[in-house]
Amino acid sequence: MSLPTPLMNRNRAEQVMDAAGVAALVLTDPTNIYHATGFWPQTVAMGQLGTALAVVPADRGRPAILITSQFVHYFFDMDNVDPDGPLRIFLYTAPGSEPEGAAAPPTFFRSAPGGAADPFERATRASTLDLLDATPAYAGQRAALGDALAGLAAGCLIASDGALPHMLLGDDYAWRPAEPLLRRVRMIKSPQEIMLMRHAAHENAQAARTSILSMREGGSYEELRLAFYAETGRRGGIPLFLSVDNIAYRQRDGLIREGRAFQVDAVSHYAGYHGDYGRTVCVGEPGPALKDALAAAQLANDAVRAILRPGIRYSDVMAAGRGAIAAAGFDMATPSSPHSVGLFHTDEAYEGDAMHFVKADHLIEKDMVLSVDCPIMQTDMGGTVHLEDLWLITENGCEPLNDTASPLIQL
Repeated sequence: MSLPTPLMNRNRAEQVMDAAGVAALVLTDPTNIYHATGFWPQTVAMGQLGTALAVVPADRGRPAILITSQFVHYFFDMDNVDPDGPLRIFLYTAPGSEPEGAAAPPTFFRSAPGGAADPFERATRASTLDLLDATPAYAGQRAALGDALAGLAAGCLIASDGALPHMLLGDDYAWRPAEPLLRRVRMIKSPQEIMLMRHAAHENAQAARTSILSMREGGSYEELRLAFYAETGRRGGIPLFLSVDNIAYRQRDGLIREGRAFQVDAVSHYAGYHGDYGRTVCVGEPGPALKDALAAAQLANDAVRAILRPGIRYSDVMAAGRGAIAAAGFDMATPSSPHSVGLFHTDEAYEGDAMHFVKADHLIEKDMVLSVDCPIMQTDMGGTVHLEDLWLITENGCEPLNDTASPLIQL
């Protein structure tokens, strides 16, 4: 059975919410519910909004609360939780007929006449009944959500990621968007998230490398993309995209041929957490111009690795990568641009907490996971060049989360 475990860094969440004057987060989006509780609400992802919600109090000493229907808890084979742990579960049923305001009885599958008891069904039924013994069912989401927020000051500020919580509770509280706060929280990973990021980074890079090495001259970029998707699936992941030879070149013939190198940017996720890996691929030996571009990308990446640590900013990383290329005498451009990676490929707060993407010059802190893009932004060099790895920010530096070898993969 599945024991949900919150993934969110609650220390970071408390800091962010306290700074914003927010008493709690009320979350309805499936990714946000998963981050807050460790439970993936499949029914919400299917479009059934409100079948699950999550509440995260600003006080990290108070548990997060998962609100879901009693039948969902039973049907998806969830376990109970430690009453003294970081998560509580509130179940609801439909409003009952008597007495007024009471919850309807729980719903389970009916037994087939004359059949043998199914041990798996009995286990999940027992888990649901144990939970209902400790916390009786609520008569709908509104009652459960109201009780989850009980004890907060009247009119206090609640951050929500959608309109549903306000529709359920009205103006008993003040409301603001949660997404800018969630982006700040997600930038600093919890130990559970770091574990998942290690797995995602490693498997994504290995899936990309394996699929690349399966190709031969004359194969197509589309075949490479499909190979990466299949390899990701075999490893238990879900592909997001495989950019080959820059997205702008999709209209070309898209064939792997000697004489042209191509960049690969591979992104997939495992248990919701993303890997991000970039390399250059060529058939045979690269030409002189391409060798210079590869050397420049490696210089930028090495400079990034040397400087990445808490206390510097994104702009310092960019300056280090570009400066290393210039110091070597190369007249080439690269972004050397960091971005946070986690539950999303780009998982960071926007400048001024905007609701649309505006790149911010973030201070780098311990337990961030950053990708630093080091493509070479020039043409007429025999193809396209990219180099990108994932880095965990440690106490005094950084640690690669994927194999950093083989910046050039030769077929």
